[in-house]
Amino acid sequence: MQTLHTLLTLKKLYLLRALGVKYCNPQPPIYTQDSFKINNPANLQKLIQECQLCPQKSSIPHIGLYNLKSKITFLSLNPILDIQLRFTSKNSQMLKKIIENVLLLSLKEVSILSLLKCEIPKISQHQCYQSCKSYLFKQLEFSENKLIVLLGQEVYEFFCDNKTPYENLQGKPLKWGDFLLFPTFSLTQLLRQPQLKIQAHQEFLTLKGYL
Repeated sequence: MQTLHTLLTLKKLYLLRALGVKYCNPQPPIYTQDSFKINNPANLQKLIQECQLCPQKSSIPHIGLYNLKSKITFLSLNPILDIQLRFTSKNSQMLKKIIENVLLLSLKEVSILSLLKCEIPKISQHQCYQSCKSYLFKQLEFSENKLIVLLGQEVYEFFCDNKTPYENLQGKPLKWGDFLLFPTFSLTQLLRQPQLKIQAHQEFLTLKGYL
């Protein structure tokens, strides 16, 4: 019975690869001791809000826009929304337009999360992510959706712990454990280089096909 299940799983994976899905080595999530005790999203939210793990932080922790029944999760390096979940920055306003005008989704159908839950100096980001990632993986565990958009190369390298050339992966779905990842441009990159918006638009139309 186990052999049959394995063969069926392999058949499904080969089919996905034939459809253009690529694979990367999954990095198993590492949880802190406290995170194992969390059994519901409300407790997780409280734990994030009270976090004091990183003395380098320059803001209070951001939970992000977190909808348990969302269809898709957008993942950035730093928080995109403000602490009241308002779309006040140029980055956040651009993402809102992508969600509503290109993907044709409402904000209730998405989650917008970040690898780092606070504003962290660049020199300390990798170290602080080791503390933050247990919260992030727990957020992903509680969520029903398995489609994650990685907003930029830094996000991909932090999240997957992988140094594969980003240009070989961008705009293509990647199987990562139970998740389907979709690496694309960072929002900051699109603001600084508007000429990339045409390619980005095509990538988001490809992404739309996986919703």
